[in-house]
Amino acid sequence: MDQEAMRRSIFGPIVSFLAVIVFIAGCGLIALLYQSSEVSGTASLPNGGTAVINGPFSCSANSPSTEIEAGGHSFVFSPTTIFIDGVSVAPLDATVTSVEIDSSFWTATLRVNGSEVPMKR
Repeated sequence: MDQEAMRRSIFGPIVSFLAVIVFIAGCGLIALLYQSSEVSGTASLPNGGTAVINGPFSCSANSPSTEIEAGGHSFVFSPTTIFIDGVSVAPLDATVTSVEIDSSFWTATLRVNGSEVPMKR
């Protein structure tokens, strides 16, 4: 019996390689879109004001305080004081008219009346 040598087609491996490349590029595009999506919202504060949050966050209002988790930090607004990660950083009184939190997945900044509040360690 004669066995004929079969030529293997190079078409199959090339298509498989291209399919893997397209899959990896698609996953990268989805990850890029997920990371760059912008989330924003507001939270009511005990002094009657509103905090504007830019970026990912979660919020809960436990009478009489408001707690915002953003950028790996905990921002708590009591009727008289603002806390970051359990440390008192500023008073919350009638002079506070603007509160803004800018957050990413890893960090956050707090601005009160347009001035950035330093985070104490």
